[in-house]
Amino acid sequence: MTDKYQELSRAQLTCDYLHANSTTHDFIFGALAELVDNARDAQATLLNIYTETNDEIRGGFMLCFLDNGIGMNPGEAEDIIHLGKSIKRASNSRLVGRFGNGLKSGSMRIGMDFILFTKKDNTMTCILMSRTFYEKEGIDEVIVPMPSWYVASKEPMITEKEKFSLEIALVHKYSPFKKEFDVMRQFNKITGTSGTLVVIYNMKLNDDGVPELDIETDASDIRLTGMMASGIQPEQYSFRAYAAILYIDPRMKIFIQGQKVHAKYLVHSLYRPRKYIYIAKGFKVRPLREVKDTECAVKIAEEYVHEARFKVKELEKSCDGNMEAQLVNAHSKLSKSERDLDIKRKLHQEKLRALKVPHRLTFIFGVNVEKRNLDGMFIYNNSRLIKMYKRTGIQLNRMLRACSGVVGVVDVPSVMMEPTHNKQDFANAKEYSSLLRIMGQFLLQYWKDLGIAQMGVVKFWNEFGYLSTDWNLSPSNALQYKRKRAIEIPVIVQCDICLKWRCLLSNLDVKDRIFSDFWVCSKNQNPQQNSCDLPEQLPHIPFGTPLRGSVMSDERKEFLEKAVQRHWDKVAALQFQYCTISNAQAVTVAVIIPTVNILVVTIDQQMNCADCMHTMVT
Repeated sequence: MTDKYQELSRAQLTCDYLHANSTTHDFIFGALAELVDNARDAQATLLNIYTETNDEIRGGFMLCFLDNGIGMNPGEAEDIIHLGKSIKRASNSRLVGRFGNGLKSGSMRIGMDFILFTKKDNTMTCILMSRTFYEKEGIDEVIVPMPSWYVASKEPMITEKEKFSLEIALVHKYSPFKKEFDVMRQFNKITGTSGTLVVIYNMKLNDDGVPELDIETDASDIRLTGMMASGIQPEQYSFRAYAAILYIDPRMKIFIQGQKVHAKYLVHSLYRPRKYIYIAKGFKVRPLREVKDTECAVKIAEEYVHEARFKVKELEKSCDGNMEAQLVNAHSKLSKSERDLDIKRKLHQEKLRALKVPHRLTFIFGVNVEKRNLDGMFIYNNSRLIKMYKRTGIQLNRMLRACSGVVGVVDVPSVMMEPTHNKQDFANAKEYSSLLRIMGQFLLQYWKDLGIAQMGVVKFWNEFGYLSTDWNLSPSNALQYKRKRAIEIPVIVQCDICLKWRCLLSNLDVKDRIFSDFWVCSKNQNPQQNSCDLPEQLPHIPFGTPLRGSVMSDERKEFLEKAVQRHWDKVAALQFQYCTISNAQAVTVAVIIPTVNILVVTIDQQMNCADCMHTMVT
């Protein structure tokens, strides 16, 4: 069956693997987020996520992601069908995508098929990846029709008319768009000169035959079917709530079912936030792997240079004038190999230097006075949410109520810790556990800084309207408590034009804090932030009390223990080499080690040599 499609592009993977790859997303919102990540990485400022009903396809609707990003030309579009091929995979990249896998795994987790429309450089390209197509025609390979047109003329870009006709026929047969007019109408939805539209259809169903995604309970949201229940965080069942906190620094407008997602700048939505700096000398798994990878690349490049030099020498020994062209070509290959080796050696040295540089993490803690039961750590990677509501340290003991209601936020760079392919966990479990342990210790310091224990935990929460001992109950909606909660949290809104965040005047009443789907800087009553031309000024977050030796990496602990031992050895050596005993009076010598408590060493002798005493004390 595959012979008649031999001219079409292949994704170089099997149909079975395409399905297995999609199962890595056990949390379906993580699959949806892959499509959001792609729009963000494509520099989109606007993403529309919406559904269109279609009774002829499984589930009865299509799920669409339309962005105004940079789009793709036919060459770039061809790259995305290859699993694992990605131009984003630089270790210092701030892009979310890294593995060249998100579009395939995410889309196929949501539905059986997807079709993509993209526009760039006066070209339009369509990509169809359909498991329905493979199953119905008994195909084992992932065959991908990918027709392209010129934007202005709407004429096909390909000169092979038979190939183009076959691709279009498959698009019409296995997509919801049965005519050329329907296909062109999808491209017309990309109103700018560039952008991308992904349409997922033939949705995955639960065992009872109902789609996993619920678009009926709330017309302005996409929810998980049957998941809404008391005690479950809203981000677990509402994609609108999940999308609002998906990025630590939201810079893209997202609309779901036509209504704007009011992004939440999490660190500025907490009561009395404080930040703490942690210098991490551990977390070396990924940097060490990168050093080994670059070292391997250097060895391979050295082999190429060695082979190229040998080839040049062999040709130079020959006196045959007919080999002059081959010699020129061999010299060219040698020069190219040497340049490539030089680049790889420099990269290896950069990775070695980076291995020695400690990472600086900023932990921010604050109290969630709006919903105290929604607490825990929010861990981001390259600004993208990986873990949410992860309790650690003393928060694990819910009976104590110490640190309950506190939210912690940290953005971990990919050069320090690498996420898993589904971006729902970290690749190295040991390093992730270590990060949680460290955050737990800083969390305790924040709790001390706040002084809530001294005030009384019950009294503190009563002031914000939590009048019940049931921790999961919502606070009182009495106006005095609503105002108390509102006045303690700064009001910041994102401009829909410049995407900058603006602080509003703090005297806004509770009812004035509901904003429309379109808000611009000029609506701000604060004269210092009422223009898109003015720089962004976010609320200041003060530093908390620095920890003194209570939190340190295993390497740091080992270093300090060795330092202590060296000082003890030094005292013993000085005593043995230079000191003479004059009497049995005790002398106390203080050995001071930086960042460690003073160690007091008692020597049951008095030393005659003042110089020795000075040396030992120093």
